[in-house]
Amino acid sequence: FECSCFTLSALVDMYSNCNVLCEARKLFDQYSSWAASAYGNVALWNSMISGYVLNEQNEEAITLLSHIHSSGMCIDSYTFTSALKACINLLNFNSRFALQVHGLIVTSGYELDYIVGSNLIDLYARLGNVKSALELFHRLPKKDVVAWSGLIMGCTKHGLNSLAYLLFRDMINSNQDVNQFIISSVLKVCSCLASLRRGKQVHAFCVKRGFEKEDITLTSLIDMYLKCGEIDDGLALFKFMPERDVVSWTGIIVGCGQNGRAKEAIAYFQEMIQSRLKPNEITFLGVLSACRHAGLVEEAWTIFTSMKPEYGLEPHLEHYYCMVDLLGQAGCFDDAEQLIAEMPFKPDKTIWASMLKACETHNNTKLVSIIAEQLLATSPEDPSKYVMLSNVYATLGMWDSLSKVRKAGKKLGEKKAGMSWIEVSS
Repeated sequence: FECSCFTLSALVDMYSNCNVLCEARKLFDQYSSWAASAYGNVALWNSMISGYVLNEQNEEAITLLSHIHSSGMCIDSYTFTSALKACINLLNFNSRFALQVHGLIVTSGYELDYIVGSNLIDLYARLGNVKSALELFHRLPKKDVVAWSGLIMGCTKHGLNSLAYLLFRDMINSNQDVNQFIISSVLKVCSCLASLRRGKQVHAFCVKRGFEKEDITLTSLIDMYLKCGEIDDGLALFKFMPERDVVSWTGIIVGCGQNGRAKEAIAYFQEMIQSRLKPNEITFLGVLSACRHAGLVEEAWTIFTSMKPEYGLEPHLEHYYCMVDLLGQAGCFDDAEQLIAEMPFKPDKTIWASMLKACETHNNTKLVSIIAEQLLATSPEDPSKYVMLSNVYATLGMWDSLSKVRKAGKKLGEKKAGMSWIEVSS
């Protein structure tokens, strides 16, 4: 019987791995009650929970764990590990499960088990509760790559970049195995800190460990150099990249634009197209932003108008904003107004604010009043718009308009100050 139980577990694993969860569940339902009190039955239940997690049926996995607990059956570290993975997958929807499973882990005495503990650290780091993750990390007698990577990536995700880098350094000093995903995360940390020195240290580590040849690591290294302002180093790495995908091409185009090298951004965009790779919306946004910062109207217009007919991509509001801002700063107000009128969606605050700034730059007092009316219509109770208009009117010497907008802003402030809360009985 013991052999049969593990054979059933293997069959459930097979069906789950083949995405045939209904067959796995059918087999489980047929034999789980029969195996409930037998030695080795926990393997069958663990396989079913793991199968649910593998097939993104995470709430079902938690429900099955609850049934095991209420039935008084054996729960081991593999049960809790799968349950914690289900909790991690459910974090965007419901964090209540995570707290309940942690409570069960504590009462079962598995909190300091290195496999369970590592996944708990990953869970709390993802939740943003880095303090609890750190406390458990220091208490854990044995720390594996899951614990280290979970904590480092959690710190990175929640903006604790200096702490993430220190943890990475401690991880290396502890002779832990480091994978390319941790390297990618730490390089992002260096980018956020704009720390070229640390970035070069990580690059040297990559060369020493052979990570430099990995596509994920190379893309992260290029991104780090571009964001730290060392664009030539980034370009050198890009040129020796064996295989370039849309992500790497887009990164180099965006990086060139951000470093004031718009002509190169356009050249790389054209080279990408010649290599038969299809640009995506972010690629177009990157090259249009480069044109916007450099004032390249004709080049931007050619690229923008190619999005739908040549690549089947509908321009988003961000693409329209780039074009409107570029046309406005170039003084092409008629073209900018026509483009706004042709937009398939309603212009937002950023569009009208861009036009307002262009009017200020080119002393276009005639258009300011029309833009101001549209800007205030988007959300009349936003006080920042009154401040923006006041500054523009003062710059252009439109004193009557300045007086009116200041009165309107003051009235809005008095209205907000007069607000009060009342309690409504249920």
